[in-house]
Amino acid sequence: MRAHPNFSHFFAVLTEHPECLAPWEGRVLRQAPPRWLSAPYRFTGAGAVLAGARWSVRGLMPAVYASTDPDTLNAEVYYRGREYGWLPEDFHPRLTVGMRWEMQRTLDLTQPATLQRLRLNPKELIHCDWLAEQTAGREALTQALGRAAFEHLAEGLVVPSARSVDGINVVYFPCHRLPGTRIEVLSANLLPPDLHGLDA
Repeated sequence: MRAHPNFSHFFAVLTEHPECLAPWEGRVLRQAPPRWLSAPYRFTGAGAVLAGARWSVRGLMPAVYASTDPDTLNAEVYYRGREYGWLPEDFHPRLTVGMRWEMQRTLDLTQPATLQRLRLNPKELIHCDWLAEQTAGREALTQALGRAAFEHLAEGLVVPSARSVDGINVVYFPCHRLPGTRIEVLSANLLPPDLHGLDA
């Protein structure tokens, strides 16, 4: 995949301003097929490695995506069905889990000062067609930002939702988890003990 031309700039800004990587904590919601919530794969980011995503480069970056409120979560999960027509996979089983995340090194792209340093505005992030760029073999703007943070060993990102006005998503990079960081499932005892076989 061809690197985005602004990657070097993003990387340099984060090198010059390490304070951009700061703690973040809060409650989030994640919805995923049961496969990705079963014990072997839970919160490993394997799905993002296989498929790529808005803020992570396919084949390179394990990433776990979540939202800070139910409306944003549902808008993110079902936007393709609403825009392009419902497909069979839109009706496959999904599980929603609530979590408490406490991370120590996150890049918050909802902060105006951070966006100003990176010479970006929120519309550029929201309107980026990352899938079209990835399909064409190019790294998208948002993926370049995610990779710049990833290569600075960030634990995650706080980002504006492209699907919900004023919605916020949080991305976690599990391979960069620091001692003391908490990725905790709320009411984990209510998850089925064996999630295998619940989706095709």
